[in-house]
Formats: sequence, structure tokens, C-alpha cells
Amino acid sequence: MIAADISLASEKDRSYPMLQLLRMLVALSIFTGHWGEAYVGRLWPQGQIAIDIFFMIEGFLSMGFLSQPAVISMTRWQIIGSRFAHIYPVYAIALVVSFCSFAPQALANAGGWTITNWVGAFISGLVLMPFFSTLVYGSVFPLNPPSWAIVLELFGFALLVCLRVHDAPRRLFVLWIGAAFIYFTLSMMWRDLNAGWASVHYWGGWPRMILSFAGGAGLRHLHTKYGARTPKIHPVTVLALFVGMHLPKIHLIGAPLLGIGVPLLVWLGASCPCPAWLETVAAFAKRNTLSIYLLGYPIMMIWRYANTIFMVPLSFAGSLAGLVLVLGSLLVAGMILTYITENMTLEREV
Repeated sequence: MIAADISLASEKDRSYPMLQLLRMLVALSIFTGHWGEAYVGRLWPQGQIAIDIFFMIEGFLSMGFLSQPAVISMTRWQIIGSRFAHIYPVYAIALVVSFCSFAPQALANAGGWTITNWVGAFISGLVLMPFFSTLVYGSVFPLNPPSWAIVLELFGFALLVCLRVHDAPRRLFVLWIGAAFIYFTLSMMWRDLNAGWASVHYWGGWPRMILSFAGGAGLRHLHTKYGARTPKIHPVTVLALFVGMHLPKIHLIGAPLLGIGVPLLVWLGASCPCPAWLETVAAFAKRNTLSIYLLGYPIMMIWRYANTIFMVPLSFAGSLAGLVLVLGSLLVAGMILTYITENMTLEREV
């Protein structure tokens, strides 16, 4: 989530390069999952676990950020405002791109779109409000469905700030227990272990987000004390674990993955060694992940519309070559968006 630069540049051991890389892989996992729906169906049997990984990493990194002396001296609103100021420009520009990508359908009254709900979804999105609609498979942010995770991430971060959990671990534990109780209660009520990560259960996503976010913050607290004792797992092994968690086809494995697999992945990722190649890739991921994540859906829709115009056969669009082409354009677009927003920030500072 895919948030701000939250590591101490002067402390290399606290930059957690593997976690930065995993954040970017979460964004690409979600993108490839959406892209593959039209061609191969469900590409990742446990694709929802990427969201839990994202929130736990964000909680882990946020706890470190909030523990910095320079941040502790700031007021709550200064901290939250700084986070919002970093994320919102990227979010808003991506929303404009999404708005334009749906213009052909809205102007033609196709796919359930009209001028009214098209503009309404845009205005609602600008103020970070869910636009409940039957469009785009019932998405609550129909112009850019994955952006709901950014909204929840902002809420989770603000909650940690308001509770001052960096100097009150007991509050963090109570928060985690409460979120876990609500999430598992909803899971039993809805008879769905993955409750929360679907539009029909949108509000159920809040306790699940807090469960992972607070869990990640708690992991950071424990890792500060005991992380040095953890065996150093090779980064490639951590990456293999990340991919492997997406693949099991057993429905009931979702709960063990959430309760055991995700914390283990984040802990090992925070503890693994950092070869030169990982530092290089992590630096790219740290800078561009937010842009890549928020541009994934609009870029996908632009390509699908272009494929229709130019009558690109499904055999190519759904092939590995087609995916590489689309993925390459997403990475380039993400770098451009990051460059634009960074220049906007520099101009404001000047």
C-alpha cells in the first residue's frame, strides 16, 4: 500500500528491502489477477492473501516510522496529514486516468455506465468515499476498484497514530484482539473464511484490515527485540514462499495462511539478508509501488479497450507475451506518475 517512504535512510538495517520488494509484488499480484480474469479465470487460487500481506507489511513499516524520534515530536494531525499528502496526489491522478479510461463506455451508455454514474463515481472517489454500485462486478470504487485498499490503509495508519501504539503496546494488543474477534465472528456469520475482501462484504474488510495492520505493527515491536535471533533465510526462499502462498486450491487453507503464513512471511522478509541485487530492486519498489498499484486497473482497462478496437485475438491478449506487454506499460506508467508527483512535491517545498 503501499505508502510513504517510512524507513530511516541513515539506518540501512531498518530499510527492510525485502518488505519493500514484497509490497511491489503484491501490487503486481493483484494486477495480474485482474488481468487474467478475462482469459484464464482465477489466476491465483489464494489471490486474496496478497491484500493481507500488504496490510501486515504496512503495519510493520508504519510502527517503525511512528517510533522515530522526529515523528514522536510531531502532533497527530501533522503525522496523518503528511501521510495523506504523500498518498492523495498519486491516488487522484490515477483516478483521473481511470475516469478517462471508462469514457468510451459512459458516453455510449454501455456496460451499465451512464454519464450520471460515471461522474458520480469520479466525485465520490475524489473524496475517498465508496460508490456502491452494481457496476464492475459490484465494486465500491468502480472507476478503480483496487483503490479501496488505499482508503483502508489510510484509516489503519490514522488509527495507529491516534492510539499512539508506538509507546503503548498494550493498546495495540487490545486492538488486534478486538479486530480478530470481529473478523472471525463475521466469517462465521457469512460462512466465508475470506470475509471482507468482496464488495458485498465491504464493511467486513475494516476489521480484517485492522487485524493485519495491527498484527504487522505488533510484529515490528517483537522483531525489534527478537529479530536478531531469527535465522537468515535467503531472499529467493522468501520470494518462493510468497508465490507459494498464492497457489493452494484448498478453500479452508485461507485461515491458516492468514493466521500463520502471512506473519511468518513478513517476519522472514524483515530478517533475511540483503544482497546488492535486492537493494537495487527494493529501491525501485520503494519509490514506485504506490503508483504501480493505483495505475494497474486503469492501464488494464485501457488495454482491453484498445484490444477491442484493434481486434487483438484472445490468444495473444491472454498469452504470456500479451501480459508482458501490458505489464511493461504499467511499469513505465508507474515511473512516470511517480516522477510527476515527486516534482509536484518539490515545487510545493520551493
